[in-house]
Amino acid sequence: MDITPAETEVTKLQEVYITASEADPFWQPIPSAGENEINNDQYGIKCKFGRFGSSTGTYVNQTTILCLTPNIQDDPEDISTETVQVTVAMNGVDYNDDSSEVDFTFIGTGGVVPVWVIVMGTLIFGLLIVAMAACLSGAQRSPTGP
Repeated sequence: MDITPAETEVTKLQEVYITASEADPFWQPIPSAGENEINNDQYGIKCKFGRFGSSTGTYVNQTTILCLTPNIQDDPEDISTETVQVTVAMNGVDYNDDSSEVDFTFIGTGGVVPVWVIVMGTLIFGLLIVAMAACLSGAQRSPTGP
């Protein structure tokens, strides 16, 4: 399977096309029995985007399904870039978790800590340790009096 596009911003709902090979095609689900069906969520195509949730899919043909990325509840600032596995349930229940190799990337507005911040923090911490060691070694010396 493959997915197009392979990424979007966290704040944007994106149509994505999931394609399968002709050797392992999708199949069009049978419509539910009617309005009196107890749980209509158990029928039809569902696309799951890892921890971000699922959405309804639309059968296009044997090799293509159209999905909409889910509405993400997380604050975009809490996510920098996160890649999740995309799985499909042709019956609304049984996702292909074991066989899916399709990944999708959500891009948030949260930044990754720059390398220079890590280096400077490490240097300052190291200097603090050296200063503390110097103070402790100086305090342990007893003055030799007259």
